[in-house]
Amino acid sequence: MSQFLSEEWFAEATATLAALPSTGNASAVLQYAIAGGPDGKVTCHAVIEGGVVTGIAPGKADSPDVVATLTFDEALAVLNGAHSTDASFMRGAVKIEGDHVAWLLELRDVREAAFAALAPITNA
Repeated sequence: MSQFLSEEWFAEATATLAALPSTGNASAVLQYAIAGGPDGKVTCHAVIEGGVVTGIAPGKADSPDVVATLTFDEALAVLNGAHSTDASFMRGAVKIEGDHVAWLLELRDVREAAFAALAPITNA
C-alpha cells in the first residue's frame, strides 16, 4: 500500500488498472485536480480507451475531456467507498468541467471499477 498520489502509488495504480477487464466502450481523457493533501495540490490524469484505464499519471493532460476538481479528503472518501462519485458531484464536493454526460453516464462503470480496484493500494 502506497501513499496516495505518490510516485509509487501511480506505478501501482497503473499496473492495477491495466489488469482490469473492459467495462464497456467508453473512451476519454480525465484530469483530476486534488487539493489539500500532504503535498498540496496534485494534478493527475487518466486515459480511458474502450472501457479500460490504459494509463494514469501525475501532471496535466494535453486535452482532457473532463476535469474533476476535489479535495484530498473527498478523493480518499470516494476511493474507500464512503462516498460515491455521483453523490459527491450532486453535493458539489466534486466539480466537473467539460463533458458532463461522459462523466455522469458514459464513464460511470469505468470509474466505479477503477476506484474499487484502487482502494486496496491507497493509504492516506
